[in-house]
Amino acid sequence: MNKYIKKISFFIVMTVMISISTMCYAITPISEPMYDGIDVSNWQGYIDYAKVKAAGIDVVYIKASQGTTIKDAYFETNYKNAKANGLKVGFYHYVTATTVEQAKKEATFFASVISRKRTRL
Repeated sequence: MNKYIKKISFFIVMTVMISISTMCYAITPISEPMYDGIDVSNWQGYIDYAKVKAAGIDVVYIKASQGTTIKDAYFETNYKNAKANGLKVGFYHYVTATTVEQAKKEATFFASVISRKRTRL
């Protein structure tokens, strides 16, 4: 599992898409601490989060959605089990959009999938 561990600053990355161009900007973290984290999706199948926690992982970034209609098959299970084991969680969306209009629809879908989910312990 160690080859998948990344040093992740637990913060919200704000990405700004400018509708005139495709430039994106990320805001860097303004403070510590740094946490060990992994990202997960349906590709990993069922994950034993007790083992993840025991391995020293603090944060799990969970794939929530893709495109405008695909909710990750393991999203709910990963969320529930990571939280049950005291892990910090964050979510990501796999973008397939090729236009600004598609990107807006994907963002709306992603927001609907993660609404009502808590990211704090």
